[in-house]
Amino acid sequence: MTEAERILEQLRRSFYKEAWHGPAFLEILDGVTAEQASKHPITEAHSIWEIVLHTTTWIEAVRTRCLGKEFKVSDEQDWPEVTEIGDAAWHQTIIDLKDQHKKLEDLVNSLKPEDLNKPAAGSSMLNCSMLDSIIHHNIYHSAQIALLKKLV
Repeated sequence: MTEAERILEQLRRSFYKEAWHGPAFLEILDGVTAEQASKHPITEAHSIWEIVLHTTTWIEAVRTRCLGKEFKVSDEQDWPEVTEIGDAAWHQTIIDLKDQHKKLEDLVNSLKPEDLNKPAAGSSMLNCSMLDSIIHHNIYHSAQIALLKKLV
């Protein structure tokens, strides 16, 4: 197995199913309604919806940086405000998350071994480390979502 294949496998397992650590990101989100996603059951903590938007931003940022283009994440992009609450908006949020993740998967699938050892744009990290880090980032936030889901 190549390094890119390993990264791709871990990306997919942690996002779709068969994650070693437990339920994958989308498995945890399964059944979450727009109403549940928008709630703040812990004072001053982010909602499920806000975490999904944040995760989507960082997936896009990592993909863009691994393509060799800088992506500076503003405060508004880092933790976007949920401006419209409803089933259609929640459904679109999930579509956007899946779309960004698929684009990242496609990128990883196209990387050559030498691409993994190049610095990610605007970072001191190599692409391989950046990609490993987004997997960890997604797992971290999926655990937060799992706890919030129990509270809503």
